Amino acid sequence: PRALVSLPDFGLEAEGPLLITHWGMSGPAILKLSSWGARDMAERNYRVPLLVNWNPAWSMEDLRQLARTETKRQVKNTMQLPVPRRLWMGLLKDFSGLQKNWSEVSDKELSDLYQRITKTRWPVHGKSTFKEEFVTAGGVELKEIDFKSFQSRRIPRLYLAGEVLNIDALTGGFNFQAAWTGSYIAGQAMAALGIDMD
Repeated sequence: PRALVSLPDFGLEAEGPLLITHWGMSGPAILKLSSWGARDMAERNYRVPLLVNWNPAWSMEDLRQLARTETKRQVKNTMQLPVPRRLWMGLLKDFSGLQKNWSEVSDKELSDLYQRITKTRWPVHGKSTFKEEFVTAGGVELKEIDFKSFQSRRIPRLYLAGEVLNIDALTGGFNFQAAWTGSYIAGQAMAALGIDMD
């Protein structure tokens, strides 16, 4: 589903597709958020709360409207979220209005349901193993690089590109492009010097 995910302790949020896998959550929304919060989460040993809004376009009024229009249907059988049924039933676990028709659901129960949909709290218990990670963060500060040649401003004839630089971005190939372009420019600059590599 398309979701809004946030790390409330750090004031960070990201919106986009969210994948639920056998080992946890993934997808563009989680990858963006973890990129932005990597350092903060590392300082807390990856033990932080994650909030998920399963339908960011929905308001409390939308839920009230659903209750008004679906009066004779049971809550558990009226899934209005773009999520798998098992997830919907998980969100309704221990919900006092589960077996009720919408017309019988109290304002307090509607409020509880809205919180479950828009502020599901999940504990973060760690990060994926290294084999799952595909972007690093940190590296040589960009102000130390001459981008016309990718030569170090501190050490002449030292050329740096790719993951060794402090470049990271959102998903979508930016990091690959930065690595390829930087490597090409550095290679051209070294070739222009006539450096014998043998």
